[in-house]
Amino acid sequence: MMDDDGSQTLSMPEFGKACKDFKIGVSEENVPILFSLFDKNGDGTLQYDEFIGAVRAPLSMQRAALVDQAFELLSGGSSELDFEEIKKVYGQNAGRHPDVIQGRRTE
Repeated sequence: MMDDDGSQTLSMPEFGKACKDFKIGVSEENVPILFSLFDKNGDGTLQYDEFIGAVRAPLSMQRAALVDQAFELLSGGSSELDFEEIKKVYGQNAGRHPDVIQGRRTE
């Protein structure tokens, strides 16, 4: 929603506009400071991972263990996971998802 130019990154103006639109309480003079704190690689844009890493709390040990367990289940012990593997596990049940039933998403 914040990526107005479709670049898959946030520029300083896009970030400033988002701060204002979402009323997060950051003054205009503090937007560049916050932006530079989020911009870990210093390239003048916010990548998705930089932004999420800055606003999302770290996983607790319990939650990280659950994520590892889910990955193990989905990947069958492989170190990589692709969409086809996920479809094998969940594809048979996708038609029963409430969003599919209500027509908001396709199976």
